[in-house]
Amino acid sequence: MAREIEEIYKSLAIGIIANINSKWDKAHLYTEFFEDAAEFKGEYTLDNKTNFFEVSDQAFDDFDELYQITTEDSDNKWNRAIYSLEPTGKFNIEFEWDQELADEIERLNNED
Repeated sequence: MAREIEEIYKSLAIGIIANINSKWDKAHLYTEFFEDAAEFKGEYTLDNKTNFFEVSDQAFDDFDELYQITTEDSDNKWNRAIYSLEPTGKFNIEFEWDQELADEIERLNNED
């Protein structure tokens, strides 16, 4: 059974919080998503200093489900996302389409 989108957002937040082992002011999970693969970078700030955190494997499952839900309408494609989280639980997520990234992935896939 597919999860509701709110459950996916909560799972992303839990994963971020679990992987930051100190106080933090804001965290960001940067994603490049390619349908069957993804790259992630986790960053958080404390006192205007940027630090990094490890992104759990669950993030792929979360973004895979999120991709399936948000791209049901073919006009709503994305291949980059930024999930931003504050310690209060307030979050924001931005989706974007990067044509250069899509072209690079297609080129690499055609080299095989």
